[in-house]
Amino acid sequence: LAANRGQTLAIVGESGCGKSTLAKVLTGIELGTEGNVSLGGKEISKLAVEDRDAAIKRAIQMVFQNPDSTLNPSHSIGYVMSRAIRKLRGLSAREANAETHNLLKTVNLPVEFAQRMPRQLSGGQKQRVAIARALAGEPDLILADEPVSALDVSVQAAIINLLVDIQAKRGATLVFISHDLSVVRYLADYVAVMYLGQVMEFGRTEQVFAP
Repeated sequence: LAANRGQTLAIVGESGCGKSTLAKVLTGIELGTEGNVSLGGKEISKLAVEDRDAAIKRAIQMVFQNPDSTLNPSHSIGYVMSRAIRKLRGLSAREANAETHNLLKTVNLPVEFAQRMPRQLSGGQKQRVAIARALAGEPDLILADEPVSALDVSVQAAIINLLVDIQAKRGATLVFISHDLSVVRYLADYVAVMYLGQVMEFGRTEQVFAP
């Protein structure tokens, strides 16, 4: 399967089929036992995340299903985001602080949220922060692993539209993992269908959904 620049690839399949494992292999959190992963023509499948250079780490960012597991409850939102900006882009503390405010505005959150702790935010607000942090390195590829499944239905549409808007503005590639076929049909350019760890079908969205 392939994800082209500026397009959305959806990965669908039942629970346990390997969708999240595939995402972890792409990010280097886990290493695949077989196969290859190529980013812009460069082979990266044998590089664990800690062995990847700054350019690769910056190019691939992930939005996890549960933002509670990725936001340190001991640190403010501003600290979490500015730290990511400094590490990924080498900006000064002052520049990172300004960029934090810009990213909060991008995901439609007030800049005052930089002073808040994760416990002071709702589920939808935490997921917006997670998306903002994923944008900290100006990535070429954004992996979204069921980013709305833990949210209320009323919030899901806002988060999905936010992802679409950000992708359109930044020209990034989006890999969207989901169980919701209606969302996939609306969002994706291409769809990969997985079953028992294998990609069973891959093609343009209209082809995959055709009777």
